[in-house]
Amino acid sequence: MGGNILTAIQAIVNRSSLKVAENRQENIQNRANQMGAALEDYVKDAFANCLGQDYQSIRQAHNETFSYIGNNTNPPDAILTNSDAIEIKKIKTIGAAQLQLNSSYPKNKLRRDNPKICKACRDCEEDWEEKDMLYVVGAVENEELQDIFFVYGDLYCDTHEIYEKVENAIKDGIKLIEEVTVAETGELARINKVDHLGISDLRVRGMWLIDTPFQLFKDLTKEIKGYTFKLTALIPKYKYDEFENTDEFEKFCMKNRVSISDQKIADPKNPAKYINSKLIVYYY
Repeated sequence: MGGNILTAIQAIVNRSSLKVAENRQENIQNRANQMGAALEDYVKDAFANCLGQDYQSIRQAHNETFSYIGNNTNPPDAILTNSDAIEIKKIKTIGAAQLQLNSSYPKNKLRRDNPKICKACRDCEEDWEEKDMLYVVGAVENEELQDIFFVYGDLYCDTHEIYEKVENAIKDGIKLIEEVTVAETGELARINKVDHLGISDLRVRGMWLIDTPFQLFKDLTKEIKGYTFKLTALIPKYKYDEFENTDEFEKFCMKNRVSISDQKIADPKNPAKYINSKLIVYYY
């Protein structure tokens, strides 16, 4: 069995160090980008259960765990073989209000027909059309992980039609502007030859933002204060029940002060209804 969110939680709880400064990726000059890449490495290693191992062991574990590993320009950040797509985001503190998703709108699922994923991602496995999306958000301060939150897109995001409706309205509205040349583009729009000389173009690019899970679900752990490190995970119950390692995981939690509780989370598609979920919390 490959890695899953329960594997990752166990790996992080067992890990003696929360340092995320070591970065295996080269030619990253911007410090903020470097820390973001370091967090991505840390989280991927947790899913592959190879935190703290040597480089060759990590490469082998990644090969056995993931069917696809992406980067900033080729989302998502990773896909677990025959399982979830993973998006990893770094923030400075849990007080940060929103995540920057750039041109990609929030996703409850990753679809194979998404035009913003590359061919390698689309072809990483045979016969897949849709994957559950798992967001992992980490707060890193002084090169050390302070908080980490795992949440499935089904508990966090609306359906793709809701977001695409807004994007399509913008695209269609721009096409109605008279006397401009609208070009084909992967962005929201591109208008060529805006001025009389025909030498100015306009690129219209989206910047999607979403409230962090720390803010959205802060009431679930509001009684926890003064900790050094905290891990929180929200998993739909139907998803949790599908994992093959739940018995092993629950025994691990009992021995390591990891709490598991039942929660009813408002359905992002219809807040009048609830999704039965598992809340997993570990802190010290």
